Order: sequence, then C-alpha cells, then structure tokens
Amino acid sequence: MQRAQVKVDVQAHEPDWTPARQELWQRIVAHDFEPDTPLNFTQRLARDHGWSLDEARVAIEAYRRFCFLAMVSPTPVTPSEAVDEVWHQHLIYSRDYWTVWCGERLQAPLHHDPTPGGAEAQMTYRRQYAETLALHERFFGPPSPDLWPATHLRFAGPRYHVTDRNIWLILPRPRAWLRRLFGR
Repeated sequence: MQRAQVKVDVQAHEPDWTPARQELWQRIVAHDFEPDTPLNFTQRLARDHGWSLDEARVAIEAYRRFCFLAMVSPTPVTPSEAVDEVWHQHLIYSRDYWTVWCGERLQAPLHHDPTPGGAEAQMTYRRQYAETLALHERFFGPPSPDLWPATHLRFAGPRYHVTDRNIWLILPRPRAWLRRLFGR
C-alpha cells in the first residue's frame, strides 16, 4: 500500500492530544483506503475527479484529519470542497463507511447533512468553516491552502460539478493545467 505517512507532533499540541484523542487518531490512520482490488477507493477518487493518485492520497489525508476534528470538536465542523468530495465518495462505500469507518475507526456515527440553503445557512457554514480551519491549526498546524482555501474563497461558489463528458467538452484552465504539469 502506498499511502502518505501522516506524522503529528503530539508534544507541540499538548494538552489537546489526550490519550483518547491519540488512540482515535491511530485508528483513523490505520484505515486502508487502498485495498488490493482492481479499482480501490483511492483509484476511483482519482479517476472520478481527474486527480493523480498522489493528489487523491493528499485529499484522503485531509479527509482523515477532518473526520478526527469532527469527532473532537464540541460544535459542528464544515469541510473544504475537496474534503467534501472525498466524504461523498466514502459514503457510497456504505459498508466500509458505516461498519468500519464509523463503527470501528471513529467509534461514532458521522452523518453528512446537506445544506438547507438560504442566507442563514450560508452564514452558519462560513462560521463553522472558519472554526474548522482554526481547529485544524490547533491539532495539525496550518491547513494546506490547496485543500483548505480561505473562507471567502471556499464560499465564492461551487468548484465541483457533475458533467456528462458525452455531451460537454471540458478544457482545463491554462494555469491549473500548467501547475499540474510543472508542479507550480
């Protein structure tokens, strides 16, 4: 299995990393998103989103952290769009999500509620997202802006859209395409 190793400097974030939280994190890290199957979770995530395997792995690591934060936060948390895409994908792997992820790893249910819409909900999710970023920094350090954009960027409008490629021609934006090619 090729998975990015996530190391957390527990001493740098004491007393937040209680023994129970350290155990939770170890259970989360132990979850295998790349079982030996012809099309595993990570491969499908990469394929469906046009991501490289490395990009999908990085997004999964951000999802792991988000789920940890959801378990330790006293208030609701809100994911970035990329993390939300990983969460949506995980939900369709329902046996793994409910039995293994929630049942064994998190040891608690983690429901995904859609937005009811409207200005009030938008304000709530913006606030929760900003609080999620602060919580991420408290436990893991500053989040990657590639996966966790600033609140005003996160809520500027949806980035992801389900598109039938038999009907639509999709071209990458030149900057994004060059960044993927040259890593800039």
